[in-house]
Amino acid sequence: MNLKPWSLALAEVSWLKPHEQSIPDFVAKLAEEIRKDGRIIHPVIVDAGSGLVVDGTHRVEAAAKLGLPRIPVYAVEYFSPDIELGGWGRAASKAASLQSLMEMFKPLGFQLSDNQQHDYAAKFLWRDGTTKTIRVEDRSITIIYNKISQMERKLTPLGITYVREKDLERLVFSDVHPFGYLIRPLTKREIFETVLKGYRFPPKSTRHLVDKRPMFVFCPVEILYGPDAGEKFQEWLQGGTWVEIAPGVELDRKYDEKTRVFFREELKPLYPAKLYELVKASTS
Repeated sequence: MNLKPWSLALAEVSWLKPHEQSIPDFVAKLAEEIRKDGRIIHPVIVDAGSGLVVDGTHRVEAAAKLGLPRIPVYAVEYFSPDIELGGWGRAASKAASLQSLMEMFKPLGFQLSDNQQHDYAAKFLWRDGTTKTIRVEDRSITIIYNKISQMERKLTPLGITYVREKDLERLVFSDVHPFGYLIRPLTKREIFETVLKGYRFPPKSTRHLVDKRPMFVFCPVEILYGPDAGEKFQEWLQGGTWVEIAPGVELDRKYDEKTRVFFREELKPLYPAKLYELVKASTS
């Protein structure tokens, strides 16, 4: 199927192609929330022509788990400058030395690299200002990311927290975390071509900023069935208003891009209190 770019629509769950792996426990939790509440809160961000899931892997898998035929999506043009590609930093709660990390990673084929800017699989930094990069010999994207996935499983006992990429240095150098790291950055082209071949990257491999990201559509699950589901969804959207929220607002997480909130007065109890205040201030 093909969707109209920059539009809200329903997409067949089976057509969508998540670009990252999911976390099973989170999928199960989200599926139970959808089953209990009878709503899908946020639309999935998806490339209009290919079905590549830019953001919303867990929503897609939760919908599949529940047997939903369709899911609300915001269709975009992935290679547009309105879709920015970044990454997540990983901040550790427990200390580990470079030597102990290398002993952990060498069996996986990692080695220290002299190149601090490019050609690395992961870049580590410590609170004393030390930075080191590691790499693998193979240049294949899938092999590199398979190695990164194995590396991250070994680091789990150190209490890894995902943070915005631009916040990592501040959190480490200010002694909030003993060390942290970044994984190899991807390009849009690498993601697009690799995912369409059937590969899925590890969780939190990317962080996409979507200009004017639509949120809080609270789509009732009951309208997702039947041949007229698309029409019912559009009728649902016509029953509310859209409010633009400035960048930097923390909703379920902090959004660096502008967001657009769908608002229906009868759903007031479902909106986070802080968001409701912003919406009312914007519409008064």
